[in-house]
Amino acid sequence: MRPHPRLVVPLAALALLAAACGSGAKAAPPSGKANPAGDAAAPSAPAKRKITIVVDQARTEVMTSGQTVQQVLDQAGITLGQFDLVNPAKDAAPTDLIKVLRLLSKPQTKTVTTDPPTVKKKMSSLPPFSQKELRKGRPEIKIVQVAYVKRHGKKVKAVISQQVKQKAVPRILGVGPESGVGGDVAKLNWAGLAQCESGGNPHSVNPAGYYGLYQFSLSSWASVGGSGRPSDAPAAEQTYRAQLLYKRVGGRWQGQWPNCGRYLFS
Repeated sequence: MRPHPRLVVPLAALALLAAACGSGAKAAPPSGKANPAGDAAAPSAPAKRKITIVVDQARTEVMTSGQTVQQVLDQAGITLGQFDLVNPAKDAAPTDLIKVLRLLSKPQTKTVTTDPPTVKKKMSSLPPFSQKELRKGRPEIKIVQVAYVKRHGKKVKAVISQQVKQKAVPRILGVGPESGVGGDVAKLNWAGLAQCESGGNPHSVNPAGYYGLYQFSLSSWASVGGSGRPSDAPAAEQTYRAQLLYKRVGGRWQGQWPNCGRYLFS
């Protein structure tokens, strides 16, 4: 029995409608609205900023979009040498100031020790021209980097960085009064004796082994408390110890200054 002709068309229409719904086709978005799964906006290029670059002493300013120090230098046309130092580091984010130090050699690190300063404290309780260490000092210690650089067209060695590892502590030295013996001995003509013995030169040295204003021997100098060489001591100390020597020998100057001693009384 053949189907009734009036039922064929509706069934065919239903089949076409079902096929359209199962095909996976998406309905077009409403007119005037963006497709949520459509094209995304392209990322914008990094904004440019002003950065100052100092290469040795030369300063320049650039507008750059570099995201690392190396990119900034590349955009500025600055090529780094094998030993050049960069601050901040090449792979770091750039700051407003980038410093480049040109080096001609690999930096060398060394430890530098500097003697502490000496602070002198006058003490009347000490003998004249004597010294006493009241506190030991502590030296300054630095970690220093040196390298060869180009300066005014010449290759020179320069300190490129230094760091204090230990701060210095001053040495404190007590010193006695700087005065002569006093009394009748001080009234003698010591300037006349010095002029005859050494020409008035406190640093005079006689090859025969006599030193200073009054031509002390080392043994006679030590006998009155002197240390080191008389010619290295201050003139006032030499006079003080010459007066002590005069008193020590009981005024018998002939054994100490046989040729010039008479000038003490001129």
